[in-house]
Amino acid sequence: MACVLLFSLSSFSSEKKTFDHQGLERTYLVHAPDEINQGTSLVVVIHGYTGSAETIMAYSGMNALADKNNFVALYPQGTIDAQENAFFNVGYSFHSSSEVDDVSFIEALVLTLQKEYELNPKNTFATGMSNGGDMSYLLACKKSDLFAAVAPIAGVMMKSTLESCKPSRNIPLFQINGTQDEISLFEGDIDDNEGWGPYYDTPSTLAFWVKQHELNQKQSIPLEDKDPSDGSSIIFERYFSKDNQKEMWFYKIEGGGHTWPGWKAGISWWKNPLLWYYLPLGNNDINASEEVWSFFERYVEQ
Repeated sequence: MACVLLFSLSSFSSEKKTFDHQGLERTYLVHAPDEINQGTSLVVVIHGYTGSAETIMAYSGMNALADKNNFVALYPQGTIDAQENAFFNVGYSFHSSSEVDDVSFIEALVLTLQKEYELNPKNTFATGMSNGGDMSYLLACKKSDLFAAVAPIAGVMMKSTLESCKPSRNIPLFQINGTQDEISLFEGDIDDNEGWGPYYDTPSTLAFWVKQHELNQKQSIPLEDKDPSDGSSIIFERYFSKDNQKEMWFYKIEGGGHTWPGWKAGISWWKNPLLWYYLPLGNNDINASEEVWSFFERYVEQ
């Protein structure tokens, strides 16, 4: 799904590197804390369609969290499609001819960084915005042996992803979706009316993972509406069971749009005037990055 924000990057330090994979020269950004030990985690942060590693690094604020909480932040860069937009291959209808294997690319990149930084392989996590959220679901299905938990934001499960999803193990999952998202539709698009390809509605996606994890208890808690002016509020749904530590969390943003809640990066310029449309739909009650890390941290092994 599309992500149109572009930001000034002057205040976000990172190292850009290249990585050869399946005959393609791929790039990525990596930000590491000053001290790395066996408890240091790896968090893969995946950008949206038309986005970039640089932009999601900027608006997510993950570098500051990495320094504060001792994890390495990895930002893979997608390839360019026929429309000249960056993407990760999750099965959009207009990417049907693409042979780019982004699951394999991210896997190879993770294994490389785990070795390079001598990280505990049990402490690897993935999150992403929009197309990056779609990719997070795909990784949960195909590479659950590699990731300890995933957190899709404004993402969807493509029909092909859900119906072929057979993870080798169940891993915790944290979804964040807005009910008024006009790109990743909350009600889904199983008939492919929007042209991205068929995908399931958010409740069905959530129900799939709850059933997959055999979770039989639920809590539903309204979060404090810290900013009534943003036009949205959040319901926190927690799915769990007595004998299962691998929970499912869902932040349902009532009235929320296609955004990364709580982003604070300063805007320098923009690629698409639709930015003015989506900005008012941003939720300010939470900082999505902080919430995601708080969820991941529950599953860090020392």
